[in-house]
Amino acid sequence: MAMHEIESLVEQSILCLDNSQNDKLDLRSLFFNLYQLQDSFDTGFTHFRVMDILIKHRYVYTFSITEHPGYSTYQSYFDTLAASQKFSFIFSNPDKPWDATTNPVAGYANYDHTTQKYILYCDAGSLLWATMASTGIIKGKDALAPEPMGFFHLALTVVEAAAAGQNKDLLGMWYLLLPYMVMQAEQDGIPIQITDLKAIFDIVMKNDALPKEGLPYIEDIPQGGELGAFCEWWYEPAKEWMPSAPEEEEEIDLEAIPFSQEVEKSATWYSQQVVTLMEKATHTIQEMEDNGNGTSEAQEAVQQQLALALQYADKGLSLAPGEPNLLMNKGSILMLLQDYEPALECYNEALKQAPSNAFVHLNRAVLFYHMDRMQDAKASFEKLLQIDPSNEFAQQWLEHLRDSRI
Repeated sequence: MAMHEIESLVEQSILCLDNSQNDKLDLRSLFFNLYQLQDSFDTGFTHFRVMDILIKHRYVYTFSITEHPGYSTYQSYFDTLAASQKFSFIFSNPDKPWDATTNPVAGYANYDHTTQKYILYCDAGSLLWATMASTGIIKGKDALAPEPMGFFHLALTVVEAAAAGQNKDLLGMWYLLLPYMVMQAEQDGIPIQITDLKAIFDIVMKNDALPKEGLPYIEDIPQGGELGAFCEWWYEPAKEWMPSAPEEEEEIDLEAIPFSQEVEKSATWYSQQVVTLMEKATHTIQEMEDNGNGTSEAQEAVQQQLALALQYADKGLSLAPGEPNLLMNKGSILMLLQDYEPALECYNEALKQAPSNAFVHLNRAVLFYHMDRMQDAKASFEKLLQIDPSNEFAQQWLEHLRDSRI
């Protein structure tokens, strides 16, 4: 599974658990274990997608930055950070460089645009939470550590909640992830709770939630041994939808292809060529801006590259309708061509397919700026910072819009 799919699985699991009617669930501990799972992958920081829920169930605690236990020691550091109004991780020794072993992340801080305050955040079970609990800032039940649980029991608990809420999409996500976790557990020597896996499998089948997309290639399924036997059993109901690995495609030299030539390739191939052409066009545009208007030959080359990129984007979308990256890149091509309204339509459609895609929000915000829709640009940049609080580009744009009093 791709990293953004892991992020979506955790996000959707938290939303599902929040909607659960099961009062016996320890949501705070479940959230803790879900983020432990997410942190085992190379994913982004996604708490702000569901921050209201995390705070409501007392997994995340918020304070004024001046309430940090080390504020008096590091006052200059924290005051400068608050004045920047930027997202920042807070390390164990705040003014020292990050080190995973000697100076790990303890908490984080961010400017809240709704309250216009700079907020200190800490997660239950984190180093900052432990310090605040030991000093009495966090008290009572909030000072109790979240309960760790085995991954497979965590998965079963969320799957049961998803089934109760008739959330087939989430059931499908867990079905896709679990074989990878079984493989990892076997490599790490971690016991595999086959009883939990059988229960999950039965729930997915009973709810007719077997995913028909996102399945691995048949050729990639392990063969032989206990792992092979598990995969044979797990994937048996999905075999008819499992794709075969594509033959390796010969790399094509774009420079050797006439602009009028049709190239019959996969949607993925077209998407890759769109990115390549856009990179070439934007590089040429940057060179022209750095050196004046540029030659007529350079301007013509840019137009040809963008025109071909647009053709390839349309061809890719005909093969994979609604594919978010193709829609986003088509919107970016149209923005470069100053065809703003169709570009906005592409970005809006991409957001329907991938509402948490930070890159789409970023490009859409820039488009609003070029359309002189400054309030929409501000709102889009602020939405982006809710999804990706550490996005410095969005922070700089917002500062520019505020400084310009737009």
